[in-house]
Amino acid sequence: MVVLPATAASALTATSNDGQGSAPCPARQDVTSCDADGDTIPDTVERIVSGTATGATGREDSDGDGIPDWTEVMTCGTIRCASPTTDTAGDGIPDYARILTCGSTTCYTDNSDTNANGVPRWASVVICGTTACATGHEDYDADGVSDAVQLAACVKPRADLAATGQQLAIGLLVALSIGLVAAGTVLARKRSLFQAALQSGAAA
Repeated sequence: MVVLPATAASALTATSNDGQGSAPCPARQDVTSCDADGDTIPDTVERIVSGTATGATGREDSDGDGIPDWTEVMTCGTIRCASPTTDTAGDGIPDYARILTCGSTTCYTDNSDTNANGVPRWASVVICGTTACATGHEDYDADGVSDAVQLAACVKPRADLAATGQQLAIGLLVALSIGLVAAGTVLARKRSLFQAALQSGAAA
């Protein structure tokens, strides 16, 4: 079940057309409850994509960005509003996939959050539009490596990024400390040599 974020839900009219007239959805946010043709694309989304509650195929991509129109509508309310490259968190997960997975462009989701097929929920959104539709066998570029594996390889887990930053900071502090100690030792040695030279000159 996909629950639209508030921004997308507000762009949709929550009505259903089952062939016997329109009726309100049970819940405005849960637009997946209205699907007259059973194709998993909510009727309200199909109306935006194709003009009718049953006209979308799921393959429409008006702006040719690789994100199906219906997925863009689910993300942000129109067929041209999502970007395949925008990644606010900088961890390899596109914003649109994150929105459909956990509700915002900065919420936490990673490879540990998988469906029953072992596919990360966000990767399933990229592959086929919902958090649980991917089987793990999809290979759209026919290179012998499943799309789920290729997508998962792009992710930089936040824990690893934090650990890397912490280790870098510790390393810099250690290097700085060693440098200061070495500089202090050199300066002390030079000072003692300078004093010895002064004393030698005075004695002469």
